[in-house]
Amino acid sequence: MVKPGMMQNKISALAYGKINLYLDVLSKMENGYHYIESVMQSVSLSDKITLEVVDIEGENQIEIKTACAVIPNDKGNLVYKTASAFLEKANISGKHITFEIEKSIPISAGMAGGSSDGATAMKLLNQYFGTPFSLDDLCTIGAKIGADIPFCLTGGTCICRGIGEEITRLSPTREMLLVCAIDNSSVSTPVAFSMLDSKYGTSPLPYGKLDDMKNAIENGDIEGVSALLYNKFENVIIPEIPSISKIKKILLENGAIGTLMSGSGPSVFGIFDNEKSQIKAYNALKNCSIRAFLCKTI
Repeated sequence: MVKPGMMQNKISALAYGKINLYLDVLSKMENGYHYIESVMQSVSLSDKITLEVVDIEGENQIEIKTACAVIPNDKGNLVYKTASAFLEKANISGKHITFEIEKSIPISAGMAGGSSDGATAMKLLNQYFGTPFSLDDLCTIGAKIGADIPFCLTGGTCICRGIGEEITRLSPTREMLLVCAIDNSSVSTPVAFSMLDSKYGTSPLPYGKLDDMKNAIENGDIEGVSALLYNKFENVIIPEIPSISKIKKILLENGAIGTLMSGSGPSVFGIFDNEKSQIKAYNALKNCSIRAFLCKTI
């Protein structure tokens, strides 16, 4: 029980969403996970995470507050999981930890909203408790909880391999204007991987253009990046969720120079080379009652 008059402290940070500019699945490993090659990119669409710490007697208590009814506020939440792992690793006890999550990143959309929230929770705890861990330490802790968490801790533009934990930083991509959109359908990530296994087997041929994408990013070639956008999941998810094709069509008809589904979907993003086209595509989606978000790469 929290004692009256005990010191309280609040700090906040933004948890940024991500898109995949390139996502290839190369094999299914013996442990059941899949080996990927991906270029992940942070975007300005974000949640806000607020940490409050109060001294208590006894074991740690972790509380999750959110106005979003579909987000678990218990041990099923990635924020709870990363906070619990952090406190255990840091040997910290006697704390009542409260996280307030203000959601803007669409849920179960392939934009790593939950992973980013969990990563940001660890960053806030690390800051509050005097930085006991390096970024690499946090990534090691986070990789055991979620495959996207190491990237969400690192941010920016990165090549991610393995299950996502092998990270190579790239020079920041030239700023790209984006419209992200999502309809109401979804396919869970495990089901999506199972669908890939059924279509390609456990050792599919690589797409093989990761180096080309890396070069386009490092040269600031937005047209080149747009031409090289790739996501192997599109081949199995789009037949199941036709609205993805509809969204891509609207984006392209309204000035996008490239479109792609992010992660295992169902969110779709379009890249634009001018704000006028970006706004036009955003309005066209809204007129079709499709949820859309204006953002940019960061």
